[in-house]
Amino acid sequence: MLAAPVGHTSGMAPGRVTRASLRAPASTPPRRSEPLGTLGDGKRAAHRSPVRSLSTRTDDRRRSPDSGVDMATQKLWTRGLSAAKSRLASTAGAVTERTSRHRRRAALTEQHRLHFDLLCKAMDDPALAAVLDTYESDIAPERQRQYLFANILYVNALYFHRIGAFSLTELYGHLRVICRNKIFREYWAATRHHRESLPDSSEEAELGRMMDALVQDMSSLGQDDDGDDEWWVVGEPPGE
Repeated sequence: MLAAPVGHTSGMAPGRVTRASLRAPASTPPRRSEPLGTLGDGKRAAHRSPVRSLSTRTDDRRRSPDSGVDMATQKLWTRGLSAAKSRLASTAGAVTERTSRHRRRAALTEQHRLHFDLLCKAMDDPALAAVLDTYESDIAPERQRQYLFANILYVNALYFHRIGAFSLTELYGHLRVICRNKIFREYWAATRHHRESLPDSSEEAELGRMMDALVQDMSSLGQDDDGDDEWWVVGEPPGE
């Protein structure tokens, strides 16, 4: 028995073979009896969404790098920076104050040196000493030279006090020794009118009033023959 030609079936008339006839018949998907999202045995399958929820993404966007531990670290940095700025300002203030004291001390030193040089020239030259003769009574040249030297002693003690080498109490004790000398007490009395032009609130005026009392107490002690041995307790040292 001969085989049927291609495209023919046994006992059937031959027909035209087309591309559509060669395609596999469309299959109908099986009808599911279980609800969507369940397995064949009726168990619901675990659902994992590949996309995170909107609230999670929103929280992620709201979360900044400075939150949590980073925020605490930032606060520590801020406090540390503030403390560093405060220390720097304090150091700068101390340096400025120290620089100011150094400049003032340098100015006082230069003033003291110039004053000493001028008085030394006046002591050596009577013609220059005559320029400094502003006393209310006639002073002999020799006595005037002694007064100039007494002024050097007094100004030298003030200089050491102003630069911090003498406290006020130490200055008082040093001047007490100087006031033991009668010529110095005469010089102080002869120059009283010189200090009247000083402002009452100035440091030199206050020290001048302190010296007035000390000179008076020492002069009173000198008139008492029995009290000369106790000169070191004369007067009342000022409080610091």
